[in-house]
Amino acid sequence: MAVKGDVGKIMFHNAAGTEADVSDLRSWSLSITKDLIETTKMGDTFKSNLGGLISGTGSATLLYNPSGNSDYQSFIDDVLTTGDAGDAAIELFPDSATSAKKISSSIIIDSADYSATLGEIEEIAITFTTTGTITSAI
Repeated sequence: MAVKGDVGKIMFHNAAGTEADVSDLRSWSLSITKDLIETTKMGDTFKSNLGGLISGTGSATLLYNPSGNSDYQSFIDDVLTTGDAGDAAIELFPDSATSAKKISSSIIIDSADYSATLGEIEEIAITFTTTGTITSAI
């Protein structure tokens, strides 16, 4: 059975926080990539490869809400952490009703883009990079 995109959610906490839902979420995405290490040798007819290191980059779009919950504010403000140790944690849920189905990792928030356009809802676009293990229970 297909799942509609409007039931996803993000849970987040920085080093000082407690994990909780991020309010006013519009969308999230995560792209996981694996480095390829070429192992082809002279005389081979075809290339051969080994899988290497794994990393992820993602994004989230939030509706601007000046009274959003504390994890909403922590998620946005984590981009202001210098010397970031990558100790913030995120859990991405495709279906908020199925709490066991999630992708989780430690992350570093690398950007927050704020926008306001006449006649449109104000949004904040966040991008992040995983650090360490990515766990998938999808």
